[in-house]
Amino acid sequence: MNKENRIASIENGPLHITGTLELVGSDGVLLEKTGELYLCRCGNSKNKPYCDGQHKETGFLDDGVFVTPPASQENLVNEGVLEIKVQANGPLIFRGAACIEDTCQQKILRKVGGLCRCQHSNNRPFCDGTHGKIGFVAE
Repeated sequence: MNKENRIASIENGPLHITGTLELVGSDGVLLEKTGELYLCRCGNSKNKPYCDGQHKETGFLDDGVFVTPPASQENLVNEGVLEIKVQANGPLIFRGAACIEDTCQQKILRKVGGLCRCQHSNNRPFCDGTHGKIGFVAE
């Protein structure tokens, strides 16, 4: 039986992702297969894409509430592998069904999307391309 895939922002902290997960590096190499990940969204981890607690040290603030989420794909079956690919100096791109949840328990279902890891998107946790404008360097 497959686990449902879930992506949730922790208030003032990382993305907490659970399910049937495959994390892939920007070079296309599989980093790990797992059931749970904590991935940096403050942009300051010294072990990107993983969270290392730097959000606490740097005072990262984000309430984790959706601003303008993409439309939910309501007929989507949330099962199977969720691949999360790290983009060099850019977002995390997920492919595969996932329930994305904010800190107010608003939920949307999506099959593909980009998740901010530079902390400057105006639509967190979703990427809006700001990383390119500010010259975010992750690697």
